[in-house]
Amino acid sequence: MNQQETGRFIAEKRRAKNLTQEQLAEMIGVSNKTVSKWETGKCMPDYSVVERLCKVLGISVGELLAAKETDGSRSFSEEDIELLLYKMEELEKKKGLRFNSSMDKTVKTGITMGSALAMIISYTTWKSIGWAIFHGLMSWGYVVYFLIRY
Repeated sequence: MNQQETGRFIAEKRRAKNLTQEQLAEMIGVSNKTVSKWETGKCMPDYSVVERLCKVLGISVGELLAAKETDGSRSFSEEDIELLLYKMEELEKKKGLRFNSSMDKTVKTGITMGSALAMIISYTTWKSIGWAIFHGLMSWGYVVYFLIRY
């Protein structure tokens, strides 16, 4: 599976349907920047949107993975698709765990410094330790939201 070829295939199919990146993104529930990243080969569609993407573009999952139209002689069963989606999910989980210890330490330090800064700004603005703690916790909540969302 080549990201560049898959991206070109997605762009070709989108154009054939006379859709803009923004329209396609709205139809499948992602941002237009995400569609752009797929089409430029910077990343692949997430397993959670593959079926919707294929439905909108009028292609099969197999065609998406092969980055070309097939003659229809080979069809995929639902079990094949479920297995493929499971494997893609496992691959994403593995990719998410590839941080080395120095990167992990850098990320934790950055998050901690950001939270501390939020607390300091909040305390100097509101003159209340309660609000400072609240804003510090909210900054951690934002980080967790960001990690889950992206």
